[in-house]
Amino acid sequence: MSSILTNSSALSALQALQMTQNEMAQTQNQVSTGLAVATAADNASYWSIATQLNSDSGVVTAANSALTQSQSVMDTASSAISSIITTINSIESALTEATNPGADIGNINTTLASLGKQLTDAVNGASFNGLNVLNGSQTAALNFVAGFNATVAGGSFNNITFQAQALTGAAGTSTTTTEPSITDAATINSIVNLASNGATLAYGTNVITATAGTAPVYATTQDAAGTALANAVGGTGAVTTAGTAGTVVIESEGLDGTTTTTTYTALDANGNATALADAASLQVSTTTTPPAGLLTQNGVDLTNITTTANTAGTQLTAVQSALSAVTNYAALIGATQDRMTAASTFNSALTTDYANGVGGLVDANMNTASTRLQALQTQEQLGIQSLSIANQNSQLLLKLFGI
Repeated sequence: MSSILTNSSALSALQALQMTQNEMAQTQNQVSTGLAVATAADNASYWSIATQLNSDSGVVTAANSALTQSQSVMDTASSAISSIITTINSIESALTEATNPGADIGNINTTLASLGKQLTDAVNGASFNGLNVLNGSQTAALNFVAGFNATVAGGSFNNITFQAQALTGAAGTSTTTTEPSITDAATINSIVNLASNGATLAYGTNVITATAGTAPVYATTQDAAGTALANAVGGTGAVTTAGTAGTVVIESEGLDGTTTTTTYTALDANGNATALADAASLQVSTTTTPPAGLLTQNGVDLTNITTTANTAGTQLTAVQSALSAVTNYAALIGATQDRMTAASTFNSALTTDYANGVGGLVDANMNTASTRLQALQTQEQLGIQSLSIANQNSQLLLKLFGI
């Protein structure tokens, strides 16, 4: 049926043309932006994943930038320690010369004074952006940001923990605290059975000193005349002979040289000092002593050293101890640098993986898009031609009336 009011052929042609133009607009957008999924409307799932990955990639990049700064802090410290070790070697040479008969002690002391100032300058100058891990200004552990662990809930940061050690400065003031008493029988038994080990205090090696002690004697009964009779351990009456406290003392040294002394004192059920074997509880006290700088060993401060022919040998031993301590700290710094380098390399690879992942989700295939665009342009031209032909039907109706 032909109708002057409704041209169904034109409507169909128009609908097809509009669909082609919509697809063409979408393809043109892909070509211009390079994205197949530019908004959530394109593909909500892929867009959401890509947005989260881009966010995570930004955090990892920021963490890597912070890590670069942290690496500079450690590089600065490492360079300073290399200079310090060279100076310590010079101090060793000077002290060795001082032990030789006829040595010019005056000139040697002048040299030692200059070398001591070199040590101080190197330590104080090892600062990057205000952070110095050699001069004792950093007492708390440093948690360098090293990466990011992305999770559904948000994520968390990876940290590289570094405990700075002071190279200069005297030993700090000791602090003693009283801890809660131990009353658990199994724990008491494990502590009182520790034996003295005669070890030399060092990081990772504890010194244990155990003293047995004696139990107190109580008066618990009386004879016919009312005289108190002494009973062995464990009575409830008055103490007739005080006990001697048994103790277990454990000394430990932290990575930064801080020494911690924990003393366990044996008490009986009545709270009196007693032998370790009879302990009903252990009183606990802890004493913490911050270390002197690594350049001070056995009372010899390398930054301010004056020698004589008689003291040079002893001082040389102290200098060698200082060299060992500084070398160990340098090894710790080097190990931290290695961790930072590995973390930085991983972060760079991770951001690349994120970028590839996002690209796989949202990037447009430009080969496909360009081919599709040409096809749609051809379809658009044909659609316009089809619509033109459909619109001519109304003109044909006029001929039916001889117009």
